[in-house]
Amino acid sequence: MFANEDEAKGLVGATDLSGAVDYLKTLSKEFVITRGAKGALVWNGRTPIDIDPIKVEAVDTVGAGDMFAGAFLYARVRGWEHRRAGALAAAASARLVTSLGPRISATETRAVLQSFL
Repeated sequence: MFANEDEAKGLVGATDLSGAVDYLKTLSKEFVITRGAKGALVWNGRTPIDIDPIKVEAVDTVGAGDMFAGAFLYARVRGWEHRRAGALAAAASARLVTSLGPRISATETRAVLQSFL
């Protein structure tokens, strides 16, 4: 499951992130909560993993959550562990928000991915 922090809290009726995480652990084996400029939290079924944010000057955040989810799933399907997948997702979504629109070019995509190989 993927949700941003406000969605996660709203979904379970929690007033804080900790309450949302505790409740989501009872619903899902794994989940990701994106936190914008605060990074993300990944629950791998055993332990919470904080994903550090990548500091950028955000121009347009449209599509950032979708980019994060797509990059994270790309990495997990290829067998990457949760922390590395989260780092790739953070890098991809950070790159996305530095320009207008919900997409980055194929060249930019390859550059982000290459930095993790």
